[in-house]
Amino acid sequence: MNTLRGKNFLSIMDLSKAELEWLIDEALYLKHQLDRGERHDELLKNKSFGMIFANPSTRTRVSFETGLTQLGGHAQFYNSTEMQLAHKESWADTAKVLSRYLNGLLIRIYDLPELGMGREVVRTVAENASIPVINALDDFEHPCQCIADLVTMKEKFGEDFKKKKVVMSWAYSERFKPAGVPQAILAAAGLLGMNLTLAYPEGYDLHQEYMDYFNKVAPSSGAKLEITHDLNEASKDAIVIYAKSWGSYSIPREEDLKYREQFKDTWCVNDHHFELADPNAIYMHPLPANRNQEVTDSVMDGPHSAVYDQAENRLHAHKAICVGLMSDKI
Repeated sequence: MNTLRGKNFLSIMDLSKAELEWLIDEALYLKHQLDRGERHDELLKNKSFGMIFANPSTRTRVSFETGLTQLGGHAQFYNSTEMQLAHKESWADTAKVLSRYLNGLLIRIYDLPELGMGREVVRTVAENASIPVINALDDFEHPCQCIADLVTMKEKFGEDFKKKKVVMSWAYSERFKPAGVPQAILAAAGLLGMNLTLAYPEGYDLHQEYMDYFNKVAPSSGAKLEITHDLNEASKDAIVIYAKSWGSYSIPREEDLKYREQFKDTWCVNDHHFELADPNAIYMHPLPANRNQEVTDSVMDGPHSAVYDQAENRLHAHKAICVGLMSDKI
């Protein structure tokens, strides 16, 4: 049963286990409907959905716009620099006004001068809006991506994906990126009872809030967590190798970009890691991937790669989120 209607979707940590599983299953159901040529444009018929992007987007924007059309609604894209926000209208006032026009609102905002400012904006919008608000990536979490990731794992391995070894690995990139993806995966793993291995060089620990959440929910779900600083060790018998670069919370940014250079050759996922993994293992990445920094071309374009299936599943996952929050048909 859907218990999400009218709620916000800001963090995996805000969900119950049942709600998270409902989103995964609803995404797969909507995907199967689409594959069979069955329309579901009555689910959000005549609904209007706003999207504020303060940072660039390809998959998130296009999948939400396409998904709303397929569900019978309409998505509107806003660049924050072209709104009255650019003239210092407050986020609170923006949320209150947009609530009078829309049925739901999405916001992406990160990489502000201080860590946590993006999340504060998202929370401010949610507190002042009278419609559901979706976090499309702040400086701590990417919950929308996480739903697509879980859909992909369940699609590939069935319900047993929760017990198989999933590796969430740091990867080298010359660009500083937020830790939103691994932190969402960590929260979901704790909630669902997954067998997760975090692999990263020393200095790239995830935020303590997410570690504390995992440790709180894992005893009841049966989730397991291993942490290693050796990518080869992590890869052994893995069914998923999910590689994603992220920045350090303990090292200043400019120092981080110099510090990480020593890991350039050893933290790029390559064919050797899949020789160590389960024969049926898949490679995952949220995209865009820095080729031959985070992952070699041979893996990205090879038989283990699931990145384009994963990207497609953004469409179905985002549709499930919107249906859960905004539809009065289910």
